Amino acid sequence: MISQTVEYSLRAMASLAYSPDILVPTPELAEMTHVPVNYLAKVLQTLGKADLITGRRGVGGGYKLARAAEDITLLEVINAVNPIE
Repeated sequence: MISQTVEYSLRAMASLAYSPDILVPTPELAEMTHVPVNYLAKVLQTLGKADLITGRRGVGGGYKLARAAEDITLLEVINAVNPIE
């Protein structure tokens, strides 16, 4: 069974994979994934610390994948937010 945080992380990563070359703002990503904005912001911060996504703050900012989607594994995403023991 996966945690809600893992599910939200996978939703965010999948959504970012659809537009790999553009920065997606957090509110837009929250709408796409049906995840509360505040919760998603924390998830994105964690994914950023794991070097899975990159982001830019401010006007025109947002998030995108740090590398090609095919080079990111599900296990990497899961371990970034809720490491498997």
